[in-house]
Parts: sequence; structure tokens; C-alpha cells
Amino acid sequence: MLPRVFQKPKLFLLFISIFLAAAQVSPTAAAPGSLEPTPPSLSCSAALLMEWHTGTLIYQHNAFRRMHPASITKMMTALLTLEQGCLEDTVRVSWEAASQPGSSMYLREGDVFTVEDLLYGLMLNSGNDAAWALAEYVGGTAEEFFDMMNQRAREIGAVNTRFANPHGLTDPNHYTTAFDLALIAKTCLKHPYFRHLVATKEKDVIEAENGVVTRLANTNRLLWLYLGADGVKTGTTDAAGQCLVASATRDGMKLLAVVLDSADRWADAADLLEYGFDNFRLAQVASAGETLLSLPTTGAIEKTVPVICVRDLFACVPRYRSGLRVEVELPKAVPAPTAAGTVVGRAIVYLGDQPLGYTPLATGEWVNKRTPLGIFARLASSVLKKLLTSGVL
Repeated sequence: MLPRVFQKPKLFLLFISIFLAAAQVSPTAAAPGSLEPTPPSLSCSAALLMEWHTGTLIYQHNAFRRMHPASITKMMTALLTLEQGCLEDTVRVSWEAASQPGSSMYLREGDVFTVEDLLYGLMLNSGNDAAWALAEYVGGTAEEFFDMMNQRAREIGAVNTRFANPHGLTDPNHYTTAFDLALIAKTCLKHPYFRHLVATKEKDVIEAENGVVTRLANTNRLLWLYLGADGVKTGTTDAAGQCLVASATRDGMKLLAVVLDSADRWADAADLLEYGFDNFRLAQVASAGETLLSLPTTGAIEKTVPVICVRDLFACVPRYRSGLRVEVELPKAVPAPTAAGTVVGRAIVYLGDQPLGYTPLATGEWVNKRTPLGIFARLASSVLKKLLTSGVL
């Protein structure tokens, strides 16, 4: 681990900027010492609430218990299709795809649809037939696609998930957890077209050869019922019960709610989302490219080098608490030569003793090695700059 160096004047200024930013984000935040709010009472067997940008886990109940996902499975089917396929491609529906039981977009053997329209049938109508058709399109065979689903889940970090089909019909070897579903949804929602897809309420799709139009309607009622709702997927089977992964965005903060085996998924998800928006806020602590401080150099022409944030730094913060602070982990000096953009440490944002996020810190400029030629070039550049600014040249 890099040694921690506290540069008090610089960090003091950084602390001040954070407090001001937090005040601007939430001027009505509760005063320090306010009682922590009580999470809502839910009717589901497992639940989770996550802030999407930072991945902060706000609330969980049995989030790591193995559960049936039902049609929420189709998030992964859609993700792989968007990553591996082309929206303009056409797919001829097989007998096996058209014969899938359960929810449907009413495909018939021999129908031809674009991949895009099949995705709408998958995510709006929750078509099991569309799921199988897309699995065959992406994987070559449905069985190959199942392997792709499981591999992608592992890459995402959903290590307690196993897929045995592309649609979520009950199978003893098909399971997940609320936490894994949140990770999958978080990844899916990074894809712009996925966000557009799951926020769509209604869509007309057209069979490519006979021109028959089918009107699809999204099964996610929260799109109509909840302010800011913008996704993502429903699921229901006898084994799974009522399931829902829901997303909503307000004031720049996106929340993900997962409810599994619920007696009233709409109320459970809405209550979770409302709890999150009422009691938490998203604060931007630093911006990508922002200079946080300067470090001394060794063996260099330059005496110091600016240190910049590699990426935006956000924190999901309870409204009922205050006291964000940032700590930096940096070397005492940067040796020459060091290229611009070299990662030299990190900045971590804390609430109390709890770390909420971090950004790597990198050199904002080249650190050039001190040589006679380098010193002469720097001196010549400095003289030329003075002459230009004085109007002599």
C-alpha cells in the first residue's frame, strides 16, 4: 500500500469543497444526530435496494438467499443479445422457439422478426418464445447460449447464479439471489439501448415478411404508477412468486429495487424506492480530470506535478448524517521520469469510518528528468514565453 500523506492546506480546501457540494445537493438534509429512519415493512421473501452509480447497498433482506428469478432472467438474455448481436439482423423463428410455454409475444414457426423487435417482445411482453429465438440467434443453439449466460454472470460477479434456460421457467438448476440480480441489472443499465428498451411502455413490432403488426405492452406497471420509474423487469411463476427488479431516477440519482417472492411487488418496490429517495442522496465529491493537489518531484526539472482524479467520485450519503471527508494515499514525491496519466495513488471518500468510494489519482503532466539539455530547453521556453507576453516578439 502506498504511504498516506496528508497535505493539510490542500486537504482542508478539499474538505470545504465537499461540504459545499453536499449542501448544494441536499440543502434540507437532516441535522447531525437525527434518528435513522425505519426501512419499510415488505411482503417479499427477499429484497434489496442499491444506488446504481456507486453500487452502494442501501437495504437488504435475505439478499444472498438462493431464489427462483422467473422472467427476470431475461435481463441477461437481453444483455448478451445487445453485446453479441445486431439490432438490424433478422431471425426466422424455429418450431422450438414458437412452442415455448408461458408468457409470449405470439411468435409462429417461420415468422421473421428483427433482433430489435424480438428484444421488445422479450422485455415488454416477457415473451418466452422471444427469449428462445434470441438464444438460438446469439448462441447458435440454446444450450450454447446457456453457457454464455453463466459465463457472463461470473464476469459480472453474480457468483451465486446459475442459468438453465433463457426465460426463467422453473428448473432446479436455475437460480439466483437478489444481490446477484442487482449486479446484473446494474451492468445491463450501463447499456444505453437497454435503458431505452426497459423504459418503453408500448411498442408496435412488425413481422418482416407478411407485415403483420403486433402491439406490445410493458408488464412493468411501475412505469405508469411511480414517479421517475424507468425499468427494468418483472417475473412470475408458481415457484418464484411475484418478482420485480425496478429502477427509478430522481434528481440525478438512480435506485435499483429487487423484490422476490412478493405478495405485492408493486407496493414493495415502490416503498423501497421511496425509502431510498427520502433518506439518501448522491453527492459528487470530485470530477474526472480535476486537480486535487500537487506533489513534489525528485530528479526532475519541474519542482511539483499536479495530481488529478482519474474518474468522477460519487458517494451515496444518508440525508440524516453529515461529515463526508476525503483521505488521499500518495507517495511523498514523484520520481522523474514519469509519464502524464501515471496512477500514483487514490482518493477515498468516507462517511465516519465507512469508505463510500474512491478514485485513482494520476499525474496531470509529464515529470521530465533533469538533464543539461532538458534544463536548457525549459529555460529557452520560459524566455520565449516572457518575450511573447511582453510584446517584444
